[in-house]
Amino acid sequence: MYKTLVLIFVMHIVAGFFLQSKKISKMKRENKLYLFQHVGIYTLFFVIFSPVLLNLTLLNGLEYSLINGVLHLIVDFTTGKFKVKYSEKTNFKYKLIVFIDYTLHLSMLMSTYIFLFHK
Repeated sequence: MYKTLVLIFVMHIVAGFFLQSKKISKMKRENKLYLFQHVGIYTLFFVIFSPVLLNLTLLNGLEYSLINGVLHLIVDFTTGKFKVKYSEKTNFKYKLIVFIDYTLHLSMLMSTYIFLFHK
């Protein structure tokens, strides 16, 4: 189980950061089109790799990916509004929002995996 949770964390980092351009990363807070692109890339990565890396069936991987894609959209939309409001990166509130954002993403990814597939 520990290995699976580490893989989920790594998948989140790859899909959420390494596969995103700087433009998408910045603009997703201000423009819904970029937010949908970001979430689409993120979700597609999980659709492709969750069956292989998390040892899920194709259907289970699709289910896991789509649920977390929707949750990712909700979190990024919500926290993005606050990141724009407190855009000064040295601002404590901005740092707190980033921390909450990361915590929500990882908690949801791990919780949905445990809820859906841990026996």
